Amino acid sequence: MAAGIYNFTIEQGTTFKRTFKYKDSTGTAISLESHAIRMQVRKTVESSTVELSITETSGNGTPATVFDVSTTNTNEFDLIISKEDTAAMSFNTAVYDIEIQDASGNVTRLLQGKIKLSKEVTRD
Repeated sequence: MAAGIYNFTIEQGTTFKRTFKYKDSTGTAISLESHAIRMQVRKTVESSTVELSITETSGNGTPATVFDVSTTNTNEFDLIISKEDTAAMSFNTAVYDIEIQDASGNVTRLLQGKIKLSKEVTRD
């Protein structure tokens, strides 16, 4: 199955949170229990500089930039980017992808797309 395309906007200086659900082409939920999730953001696909790199965590309740897999709906995960990390962003647009790796080492790209940064006016 090809990766889904999802473009979105991040508001600089705010906490960004988005929930994603992993399903097959028929809409059946696929569990992420034995998968690792990762994401990278770059200004362009060819760029060697990583603007932001995120990996899965167990969700420790601190304001951090993480993936947090639901314990009740095992096909859901939250992407959370802290206000500190969004404040540090300086690009106008960037590209990203989100991949999962199963216990056997197989990698699947779930999503890819563009991120637009809505620049913050009110700041310290």
